[in-house]
Amino acid sequence: MNHKMITMKEIAMIADVSTTTVSNVIHGKINKVSPDTVDKIQRLLEENNYIPRFGLNALTNRGSKMIGIIIHTPEFFEQMPYERPFYGKVIGMLEHVFRERGYYIMLYSSKDLQDIMTMVLGWNIDGIITISMPQEYYQKIQEKTKKPVVAIDLLDEDDRLDHCYSVTSKDYDGGSQVMKYLIQQGFKEIIFIANVKEGADLYRYQGANEVYKKHFKLGTDLKYYILERTYEERVRTYESLERYAQKGENALFFSTDLNAVEAIGYFREKQIQVPEDISVVGFDDDIYARLCIPQLTSMKVDSEKKARLAAKMLMKLIEGKKVEEKHIKIDVQFMKRNSVLEKRIEK
Repeated sequence: MNHKMITMKEIAMIADVSTTTVSNVIHGKINKVSPDTVDKIQRLLEENNYIPRFGLNALTNRGSKMIGIIIHTPEFFEQMPYERPFYGKVIGMLEHVFRERGYYIMLYSSKDLQDIMTMVLGWNIDGIITISMPQEYYQKIQEKTKKPVVAIDLLDEDDRLDHCYSVTSKDYDGGSQVMKYLIQQGFKEIIFIANVKEGADLYRYQGANEVYKKHFKLGTDLKYYILERTYEERVRTYESLERYAQKGENALFFSTDLNAVEAIGYFREKQIQVPEDISVVGFDDDIYARLCIPQLTSMKVDSEKKARLAAKMLMKLIEGKKVEEKHIKIDVQFMKRNSVLEKRIEK
């Protein structure tokens, strides 16, 4: 076996082709390369144990073919974000799209801006995708790196900021739709439960609250419960919600499916039946919604579509192309299942 580190230039000389042709084969860009040439180059690469020098390129001023995926880890997470379906789907789709374009991803998550800045400034990445990033952090990353940056679910998003590029979902509309549906079922009281009072959670609440106030005309806002970081702390909130289990008269609207399913599990242990005693709705329509018993009524958010659109937007910026739509908001879709007791009260 040959253990000598061979270069792309040497492979090109042996194959009697240009280094560009070798590079295209390495990165899967073989549309304009003959099958025989592809086979020859791939055989030489394998025989000589060629290893692309991505790490070296990422530390120099040359194009690194590396994309930084930066996750701002929410404070309320008990552990790392990767255990949640949203992040798994988004990261998986980003990796798929960028790999097809000959790029590789570098994944990093932190709550601390300084940690994030150290990472993005220490590597010569070609572009950056941020996830759940505060707008202030996004702007600093953009200013310091001078690299193209696209945000997925930018916190406190301001559509008027021309220098920002973002992809998110119509969370406000989703909150409105869920509230309209619950009101149609004639519930006496509806409670909103979330992890934080910012970002998607807040937008979903605002949409629901607008409909709630117009219908009930009580002069008060929709009740907003904040769940704590640990399971033991969240259980205390679920205990306080037990009083709304009144023969199906009331409903709980959770900002995420994970918390809705966790609450349903808690209620089951307490012999409180969903939806017979209390109705529950979630948001996201992730895997938890379909595995839950009863299956969870939820608002579907296509997180993979978010990732795909963000990746395509970033590639346009890297290639110097004009991006017509800087702030994309994808539609949401209501998924009706079995966790809501419908039309109990005659109108």
